[in-house]
Amino acid sequence: MIDGAMRCPICKGHSPFYSPHPEVSLYRCQDCTHRFSVLSTPNTAEHYGPEYFEQTHRNWFMNPDLRHFEHLAGFIRAAGTVRSVVDVGCGKGGFLGYLGARMDPGLSLTGIDLSPNPPDPKIEYVCADVMSLPMSRQFDVVVSLAVIEHIGDVHGFTEKLADLCRANGRVIVTTVNDNSVLYGMARALRRVGFTLPFDRLYSGHHLHHFTRRSLTRLLELKGFSIEAVILHDAPLAAIDIPVSSPGMAKMLRLAVGALFVAGRLFRRTYQQTVVCRKGDHSPLLSEIENHEPMTDGMVHSIVSRALFQDTCSKYDGRRERQEQMSCWFLGILPIRTQASVVEPCI
Repeated sequence: MIDGAMRCPICKGHSPFYSPHPEVSLYRCQDCTHRFSVLSTPNTAEHYGPEYFEQTHRNWFMNPDLRHFEHLAGFIRAAGTVRSVVDVGCGKGGFLGYLGARMDPGLSLTGIDLSPNPPDPKIEYVCADVMSLPMSRQFDVVVSLAVIEHIGDVHGFTEKLADLCRANGRVIVTTVNDNSVLYGMARALRRVGFTLPFDRLYSGHHLHHFTRRSLTRLLELKGFSIEAVILHDAPLAAIDIPVSSPGMAKMLRLAVGALFVAGRLFRRTYQQTVVCRKGDHSPLLSEIENHEPMTDGMVHSIVSRALFQDTCSKYDGRRERQEQMSCWFLGILPIRTQASVVEPCI
C-alpha cells in the first residue's frame, strides 16, 4: 500500500482507495479501470462447500443461462476441429452437460472444481484446486464461466488457463462487468444513501470487478489474442435478491430487469465474455471483429456460416444491422433481457 493506495492486481497501476464496505476495502485502478477488493477479515472469504450450491446461490445454479451456453457452443463449433473441452470451475457441470447433450459424442469433456460431482459417463470430473493441480494434459478449448472474479491471484489463474490450452486453442472467460448499468446504478444509489445494491454487488463474494479494458488487458498480458467480446446478462431468475419480503423481492427483480434492458441498449451489460486464442491471431472470427456490435441473430448467422467455410470475409452484415435497427425503433424487434452483443476488438 502506498499513501492509502495499492498496486493494481492486473496492470500494477496506481489504485487509490475507492470506498468502504462492510466486508471489504474497495480500490480502483486509474490506468486499466479495474476495481478490486481487499477482505476486511479472513472470515469473510467465500467457502465452496455444498451449501454454496444448494443454499447460498441456489438460484444461480438452478437457472443456468442456456442462451449463453448456446452462443458458446456455437463458438466452439466454429473453432474448427475440437476434440476436447475443459471447464475450469465447472460448479455442478451445467455447461458441460449442455455440451454433452448437443455436441459430437466423441467430444472429450472435463470439469475441474473444488466441489465434488456425481459420476457422469459423458464427463470426467476432477475435484481439485486448479491452482495446485498437476495436470499435464492440454485441451482444444478451455472455458471458465463466472470464476475469475472469485480468484485472488488472477495472474496465476490466467497462466493456468494458458497451461491447460494447447497451442492455437481457444480460451473463453466469462465474468461480471463493472462498467455495466447495474453496477453504475448501485454506485449512484449508494451516494444518495441506499446501499443495499452496492453492498451486495461488492461483497466479499467477488474479489475482482472487471471492466472490458481490465479483462482484455489481463488476457493480452498472458499472450492471448482477443477474438471477440460478448456482452450479455444472466437470467433474471438466477439473480439473488437479498430481501425476505416477497413483495420487495419482486419489485427489486423488476428493477434489475429494467437495468438489464438499459444495459442492452447502452452496451453496458451485467456480464461479459471474452473469446481468445492462445498464439497468433486467427481469421476465423475476423468478421465479428470488423463490424459494429451485433444482435443475437447476427451472432448466430456468423457462427453458423463459420462452420462451413474457413473465414466469413464474404458476409456483409451492414444491411441486416440496418434492418434490425429500423425494426427496433418501430417497436417490431422485442428487447430481450438475455440478448447478447458481440463487440469488435480494437
